[in-house]
Amino acid sequence: MKPNAMDEAYRKYHKELYLYALSLCRNDHLAMDLVNETFYKAFIASNLPEGSFKYWLFRVLKNHFIDWKRKNRETLTMETKVDFLKDSSERGPANRYLNKERDQKVYFHLMKLEPDIYREILTLYYYGGMSIKEIASTEGLSKTNTKTLLYRARKKLGKELKEDSYEF
Repeated sequence: MKPNAMDEAYRKYHKELYLYALSLCRNDHLAMDLVNETFYKAFIASNLPEGSFKYWLFRVLKNHFIDWKRKNRETLTMETKVDFLKDSSERGPANRYLNKERDQKVYFHLMKLEPDIYREILTLYYYGGMSIKEIASTEGLSKTNTKTLLYRARKKLGKELKEDSYEF
């Protein structure tokens, strides 16, 4: 690996990874820790993938999150979700990256979306810039299943946005 390659990769991918981590855990500090752990793993890895480094990073991040959940056996309570959503609607952690009010409103509704896989797929597709094939590979799903989930997630998010009084 080139001497400055890790710095370059961090600058290039940290925003996308952070938003993805935030969509998984809904906790600013944990999301930052997950991103840092992911880059640490990339830094010490001896056999990095050639062409799919970005997608490898997303997979590593998801695996770290799953490990963290197993280790801590913690689930998000309704209180935690409400606190996160309240932070997001004011000056929450995602607002550092989302500049326009409309983007913030969409992201706010995205974070409320259930089930979790809908949030993940929409975040990877729109904020991570991944294709259907790349999302399927990262999530361990078939392309058809990924397309179906993306369709359903868009439809559900669209319904949520229509119910909002904000003009979309």
